Order: sequence, then structure tokens, then C-alpha cells
Amino acid sequence: MAIYHLSAQMISRGSGRSAVGAAAYRSGEKLRSHSVGTVAYRAGEEIRDDDGEIVHDYTKRNGVVHKEIILPDGAPKEYKDRQTLWNAVEKREKRHDAQLAREINVALAIGSKLEEQKALLREYIKEKFVDKGMIADFAIHHTRAENPHAHIMLTTRTVTPEGFGNKNREWNSRQILVEWR
Repeated sequence: MAIYHLSAQMISRGSGRSAVGAAAYRSGEKLRSHSVGTVAYRAGEEIRDDDGEIVHDYTKRNGVVHKEIILPDGAPKEYKDRQTLWNAVEKREKRHDAQLAREINVALAIGSKLEEQKALLREYIKEKFVDKGMIADFAIHHTRAENPHAHIMLTTRTVTPEGFGNKNREWNSRQILVEWR
């Protein structure tokens, strides 16, 4: 039997977080943060390379079985690259307390195969987020047999062929969260 779980949170500079660091952790990748004002995602994980960029290295992380970025129509194709996408998000945000991304964490059915989980997630993500104009970066984690889940990172700004536009405050409403659930 599947146990229902969906939670949402903001990834913001005000809480000392980085969208690049969060994406690296969830995807199990090594990403470089080009933003000078970026804060390391986890204490002790801040390593600067020769260019002074912060390196978020989570390549030793276990349990990431799939990762993918889904773009809405008209979004720049270069945003299919995780490092490019989240650095563009960080660069666009000027405030010290900026909301950088929204994260949705969902439980997946234990008995489902990975291909079924991917198909179900793609359908859900496209309908609820991408068709509304958000870019979705998701990772499926199978860290323990009884806890398959997915992390979905979402942009908070509208996206055009030229890049990111204004924040869409409608995406912050409680009503839309109820709809997502």
C-alpha cells in the first residue's frame, strides 16, 4: 500500500540556501555556482575552485536513480543543463532574501517500477507545473526500499525565450498548493 506524502518548501537566500547547491544535492551531481553572493547549501560543503566559484559536489550521494529537467514551450534550450538553469535563477535574483526555487517532495508507490514512477511523475509535473510556465527539475530517490520519493524543484519566475521574467505570485497561493496535492 502506498503512503501519501506531498510537502512544499521554498529554497531562499534568506534561509542561507542556494538553488545550485540544492539542485546538486538532489541530483547527486557536482555543480559550480557562478553567483558571487551564493551561500553554500550545507555547512562544510563550501569548496571554492581556482576561479573562486563555489563547488557543490554530491557525486558520492547514493540513491539517485533518475534526474530530468522539463521545460515549458518557448523556454531557452540551454536551461536543460542543470548548472546553467540554476545559475541563471541565482543571477536573476538580486535580493539578499530572494526566493530562488520551490521544492515539492512526493512519495512514490513502493510496488511501482521505476519506468512507471517516471511516467507518472512526468504527467503530473507537466500538468501541474510546466504547462503553467514553470521549469521543473526532478530527481527520483530510492534511498531505502520503503521510501521511494521524488524531489521536484520549480522556478518561481515566468520564463520566455530571452530568459526569466517576473515572479508569478499566484504560484504562492494556498489554493494552488491544495490543487497540487
